[in-house]
Amino acid sequence: MRSLHASNAHLATWATWATCWAVVAGSTPSPAVVAEKHASELDLNCDSYEDGVDWSEVRKRLFEFLVNPSEPHPWLGSLLALGRTQTDCYIGLCCLGYLAMIFMSPEKRLKALMHTLFGSVPLWDQIPLSYWDTIHSRWPIFGLLEIVGAQVRDTSEAWELFWNQSVPAVPSDGARWDADGGVDGRFQEILEKQLATGAPLPSYTAIRFLSKTWPGCSFGKATAFLVLAERLLLVDSNVLTQAAKDFMALGEAQLDRCAVGRNVTVFEQMMSEWPFWGVLRRVEANERVKLPSEQLRTPPQYMSPVLRPAAGLHQPGGFQHPSSSDVAKPKDGNIQAISRACEARDVHVALSGDGRHMEGLLAAMQSLILGTKAAERVCVHVFALKAEVTGLLAAFRCSFEGRLDQEDAGGEYDFRIDGVGVQIHIFTESEVLTDDLVVDAGVTLETGDLNAPHNFVRFYLAKWISASRIVYLDTDVIVKGDVCELHDMAFQSSREAVLAAVPRRHLPLSFYLKVFSPKMPIWLPSTAPSFNAGVMVIDMKLWERLNVTNAVLKWARQNKDRDLWRHGSQPPLLLLLYDRTEWIPDVWNVDGLGHGAPRSPELIRDAKILHWTGPLKPWLGGWAVLGLVTLGIPVLPQILGGWSLVYPIDGHIDQLFCI
Repeated sequence: MRSLHASNAHLATWATWATCWAVVAGSTPSPAVVAEKHASELDLNCDSYEDGVDWSEVRKRLFEFLVNPSEPHPWLGSLLALGRTQTDCYIGLCCLGYLAMIFMSPEKRLKALMHTLFGSVPLWDQIPLSYWDTIHSRWPIFGLLEIVGAQVRDTSEAWELFWNQSVPAVPSDGARWDADGGVDGRFQEILEKQLATGAPLPSYTAIRFLSKTWPGCSFGKATAFLVLAERLLLVDSNVLTQAAKDFMALGEAQLDRCAVGRNVTVFEQMMSEWPFWGVLRRVEANERVKLPSEQLRTPPQYMSPVLRPAAGLHQPGGFQHPSSSDVAKPKDGNIQAISRACEARDVHVALSGDGRHMEGLLAAMQSLILGTKAAERVCVHVFALKAEVTGLLAAFRCSFEGRLDQEDAGGEYDFRIDGVGVQIHIFTESEVLTDDLVVDAGVTLETGDLNAPHNFVRFYLAKWISASRIVYLDTDVIVKGDVCELHDMAFQSSREAVLAAVPRRHLPLSFYLKVFSPKMPIWLPSTAPSFNAGVMVIDMKLWERLNVTNAVLKWARQNKDRDLWRHGSQPPLLLLLYDRTEWIPDVWNVDGLGHGAPRSPELIRDAKILHWTGPLKPWLGGWAVLGLVTLGIPVLPQILGGWSLVYPIDGHIDQLFCI
C-alpha cells in the first residue's frame, strides 16, 4: 500500500489534504443523526438528489479507482474535493471519507480512525443498514474499507495503539477476533489464496470450517458465512438468493452484533487479519446483490405475519401463556366513565402529545374532524398531564371557536367539535413511565424526546377507555382519510391479530431489536418487516386477555442493560406482537416525513395519513415550511400575533389555530 501512496503523491497539495481532513473530521453528520435518517431514505444510491453532484458518476469513479488503486487518476483531486458538499448522501460521504484516508499520512489516518465517525464507532452506527442493503446501494464501501484496513495494519503505531489502548486480543465476552492457529489458521490461509487468485472458495471448505471452529463468535466464522453467501449468489435462483441473504446476516451478526455491552468499532475490525471485507468487496464489485431486503423476506413468500400464538407473549424463562389469573384486570373505578359527549359512539381514537407538540395535536384533530363522514360515531380521547390541561383547553376553545359545543357534554373536560366527541384524560407520569422503559440519550437526539411520558400512554389505554377497539394516532399526523374507515377495516383477515398497522418493509425487525443478542429470549425473523406504532388499531379485548401491558413491563426489566433494544416505546410491541399484527394498506401511514425524505406526488395524493416521524416537525423551529414544501403542497405559513396558519389539507389553508 505504500506504493499506492507514492504513485499519487502529486495529489497531496495542502488544499487537497485540508479537504480530506474536512471530510473525515468536520463535515459529516453525527452518528445520532445518520442512524434514523439514512435508514429511512428510499434513494440510497442518491441518484435523485438535486444537490449539484452527479452521484452516479462519483460511484463509477470510485469503482474505477478500486480496480487499479495504484495507478494515477487525473480526476481524483476533484473527487476528494466533493467532501465539502452539503448533502444527505451519507454513504457517498462515507466513501469519500475513506477515499481521503487512503492518501493521508499514517499519523493523520490513525487519528481520524480513532476520533471520528469513520473508525471510532461500529459500522452499524455509521451506516445503519444491513450489509446486504449497503451493497445493494451500489456504493463500494467495503472495497474502500479493505484498502484502508490494509494500510492501517501496515503501521507499527496502529498495532501499538490497538494492543495498549483499545481492546484485548480475546474480549471478555468470549468473541474471537483473529485466527488462533489450527483450524482457524488453515482456513485463513486458504481464504487469502483464493482471494488473491479471484477464484470463489468452495462452499464445503467454509462449511467444514464452521463445523470445527470456535463455538462462540469469531471473525473467522463471519468470513465463512460471507463466503457461503457469495457462493450462493453465483447461482441465479430466488431460493438461493434468500439463503445468501440469510448467510450474510449471520456473518454480519458475528462482526457487528455479537459483543455483549458494545459492538466492535470499525478501527478494531480493521486490525483483524480475517479478509471479511475482501469477500464483501467482491460481492459489491460483481453486483451480486440485485434485490433489496424488502423483496427478500423470511420465508421467501412472506406477505404478512403468520398468525399463531405469539412467541413474544411467552413469559421470560418459560414458554407458557399467562393463565387467566395473571391477566391484568382494571381495578374498580379505574376506567374513567365515558362522558356524555362520547355516549353511544363506537369509533374511539386516542391522541397523546406534550405541550411542545400542541400545534401538531391541533392540526391532527382538525384534519381528523374534517375527514370524518360520520361524526356521530367518533370519540377522540386526548391525554394530558395536569400542568398541561389549562393550556390545552384554551387552545381548543381558541382554535375551534364557534365549532366547539360544551353544553350537555358532561363536564369541563368533555365537549363536541363539529359533532365529534372529545374527552380529555388527565394522567400522571408515574402511571405510564418507568425507568425500565426510558430511552437512550443518543436515540432522543435523532428522533426527538421519546422519553416524554405521552409516548407510553399507548400501553395503558385500558385504564381510561372502555372500548373493544381503539385507533391510536401520534400527534404528528395529518388524517386525509376517514378514521371510521380505518377503524372498520381492521381485523378482517384474522381473529388472532392484536394490532393492525402498516408494515415497514424497508426497516426490518433487526433495525429496532437486537435479534442476534445472546439475551434475546425468543427466535425472531430478523428480516421480517417492522411497523410504526404511531398509527395502529388495537383489539383491546385481545390485548387485555393476553396481558400485553404486563408483558411489556416484564420484557423492559429484562432489557435493563439495553441488550434487547435501545428505543423505549415501539420495540417492545415489535418483540411481543410481530406475529400478531395484521397488515393494512400503506396509504394509512405514509411516514418518514420528519426526515425530509422525498415522496412522490402520487404517494402524497393517495395517502390517507401523512406522518412526520423523525426529528423534524413542521411546527418546531424554523422548519415550518420545509415539511410541506418537500411534499409539493403549496402553503404560506404565517405567524401573526399568536395566530398561526398550520397545515394545508389538499392544498389550501383550512383553519386558523390559536396557540
